Amino acid sequence: MTNKKILILKNDRAGDLFTSITLISSLISHYQNITLYLSEYNEGFSFFFKKVLIKKIKFNLTIINKILIFFDIFFNKYEKVYILTPKSFYFILPLLFRKIKFYGIVYDSNKKFRPPIFLRKYLYKYKIVYRNKLNRKSYRELQSELIDDEIKLDLGHNALNIPKINHKLKILLPKEFILFQFRHLFFRQLGWGIDEFNYLIEQIKKKYEYILFSSDIEKNEFSNYFNNFFEENFSIIDTNNYTKKININHDKIFYLKNINSLNLFYLLKESKINLAKEGVFSHISYFHKTNCHNLFNFTIKSNKDYHHQKISYSEWCKGMKFKFSFLNNDIKKASQKILKNI
Repeated sequence: MTNKKILILKNDRAGDLFTSITLISSLISHYQNITLYLSEYNEGFSFFFKKVLIKKIKFNLTIINKILIFFDIFFNKYEKVYILTPKSFYFILPLLFRKIKFYGIVYDSNKKFRPPIFLRKYLYKYKIVYRNKLNRKSYRELQSELIDDEIKLDLGHNALNIPKINHKLKILLPKEFILFQFRHLFFRQLGWGIDEFNYLIEQIKKKYEYILFSSDIEKNEFSNYFNNFFEENFSIIDTNNYTKKININHDKIFYLKNINSLNLFYLLKESKINLAKEGVFSHISYFHKTNCHNLFNFTIKSNKDYHHQKISYSEWCKGMKFKFSFLNNDIKKASQKILKNI
């Protein structure tokens, strides 16, 4: 291992962190002096990076965050900086620090380029994600190609601190179960409420005896309404206090209360299949090589819509080989689509 200083900028969503996990693991296996910036959305997964200095900043960079990063680079004289979250501010840094090698992912669309093309010449190495045509390689694969030849690609993620079996949680779980991710915004966009949720759960019961479901981490009036309903009407597994409460009306349907990133990581490995909107559940499932069925609320009305969705899939999901369903506000048709694939 070498003692050169490396900086990784990854203040992104939780699912996006897992698209970078192979690259980060490979860097950890080669360098012993790494600083990693995470956001409020993905810092819950910092348990992976015991050998790394973690610094937390906002997903939407504040002025203070920008000043902090600037002076961090100025005083620490990093050998390499990896821009894995394409914030506009980050692409100004190579212009200011010419002696440092900057690596990054850039975006090309019809007439929009992030960063502008003239700034790319200051990057030591970059890969392009296309937003207007199919990508031959996914975002995950392109990031792995940022690694220099002398660094071995850590496909087994051996440099990460991967949690072992959580025995306290394991004894609360049924032997076999489906894990469903409830997201209030997804339901809201489909025009679904409590009745639609109940109908969907009843349909899933036809194929799986035990159903576990999680709710949003974010708290707001709408999500709190659902969470209160869940606690009053379903059995509960409290993943923070490791307790179980049985509701006699739904003794095989469990609401996962107080779920955190560590326990979510474990549960997604233990489940038979994961049912979720494309995002963090999908990417963790891919990490574990467990099955996941992705849900989309994108209505395809034309060839243009279909082509747009294929481009998005090539960027984020290529190589996952998960099945997926496009849903609309008709809960009966949506449930039929889901049941065919789980």
